[in-house]
Order: sequence, then structure tokens, then C-alpha cells
Amino acid sequence: MVVLITAGGTTEKIDDVRAISNNSTGRLGTAIAEAYLNCKSISIEKLYYVCSKSAVAPSSDKVSITRIDSVAQLASALEEILTNHKVDIVIHSMAVSDYGVDSVTTKDSICKSIESYILDNPEKITTLPPKELAAGLTDYALRNSAINNKNKLSSDINDLIISMKKTPKIIGMIKKFQPETTLVGFKLLSNATEEELIDIGHNLLERNNCEMVLANDMRGITGDSHTGHLIFRDKSYLTYQTKAQIAAAIVAHSFEITMNKGRV
Repeated sequence: MVVLITAGGTTEKIDDVRAISNNSTGRLGTAIAEAYLNCKSISIEKLYYVCSKSAVAPSSDKVSITRIDSVAQLASALEEILTNHKVDIVIHSMAVSDYGVDSVTTKDSICKSIESYILDNPEKITTLPPKELAAGLTDYALRNSAINNKNKLSSDINDLIISMKKTPKIIGMIKKFQPETTLVGFKLLSNATEEELIDIGHNLLERNNCEMVLANDMRGITGDSHTGHLIFRDKSYLTYQTKAQIAAAIVAHSFEITMNKGRV
């Protein structure tokens, strides 16, 4: 059996030394990997482990580790694996950034861009409807006020403004490359009720053709204590209280589902 696990969190660069990231450690991903490797009823041929550079990772000669930073690097790594190797199970536990840095600017730079727009388009200032004028000004200002962030930005800047854009949904690409793989997705929320967790987790499952989704809330994650709800296609779910329990359940259920498909 070949398994692919993503773990840890992605990082999106602001400049050459600064970045936006999250606090995902990869501990749950490692627990799941070790549960597969230690399960006597499952013969693991290869385990691909794609993780952030700071994430913890399993140690085994059956594990191939790829460390990434950004969402773009994650997408590239998954595409390489999924287009070149048959993967029976994909556990997508990585905390992927919803937004990446589009451009960096300052209030002064935006002000100069707006001034330039007004001087270059006097007829629009007096004739365009307010909503259309505001949209034009905003687009022009953001497009023309960006400053160079390829190197380290000066710490003398007092009012740095970061414009962000949506990143691609990585989970949505997995079944496009391998429609028959068993896919387990993850959904993390904050201050959500159990009902909200199940509804939102099941929605993620349906949108991305997952076999299961592990839904959890930040309030339920403290050290080794980790409350998670493993949701199935019929919207039934099982609740676990530790990373070890979650890992064992994901391994057992993903293996059973994959066996029933005749994949192994």
C-alpha cells in the first residue's frame, strides 16, 4: 500500500525575511504516519510525507519526506507525486494558507497613485458614478503603488500595507490526478459548535469527493488532548479525544474503505 500524507503548515512570503504562517506543528500528521507504519495488518510499500520545513516528521526507510514552504510549492510537490506514482490513500492534514501575498505597498505610495489617477483622468472624477469611480481608483492604486519586496523591506516604513489574494484549494486537485484514491480531508475551525463542525466538515467532504473528513476546533486542541470528529459520506461521525485515537481511527477506516474498493 502507498500512502501520501501532508502535514504542518504553509508559509507565504512578505519579503525576503518576513512571512505569514500558522502554528501547525505536523504532530498529528506524524502520529498518523506512525500508525500506518506500525499497523501489523497493513503492508506499507511507500509513505510520501509532504510537510513544512519546521514540521515534525516520521523516521523510517519507507518514508519519503518532501519539505515545502508555500502553497505553490505544495501544489507542485503533490502534482509530481500523484502524476508519477499510484497512491492508495491521501491524508491531507496540512494547514494550507487560504491567502497569499499579492503585493506590498504603503499609505504614501497609495496616496501618490490616487493623485496620479485624478490628474490623468479628470473627466472620470466628475462623470463616473461614485461606485464605479471608487472601484477604478482602488484597482489603479493597488496596481500602481506596489513596492519592491524581493529583498528585505526597510524597517523605517511606518505604514506597511499587504494586499492578499486567494490561494488555490489544494484538496480539490487530489482526486483530479487520482480519482480512485481514498481521500481524507481535514477542517479546522475556531469557536464552532459541534453541529457547525459536522455541517462544514461534511460540506468539505462533498465538494472534494473525500471518503472522510476530520473536523476539529481550536478549543479542543491542547497538547496531547485533541478532540476530533471523523465524518463519513452519510454524515455519520465518530468522536475521538487524542491524537493517538484519531490516528488509529483514520488508519483503520481508510484501510477498510480502500480494501472495499479493491485497490489493495
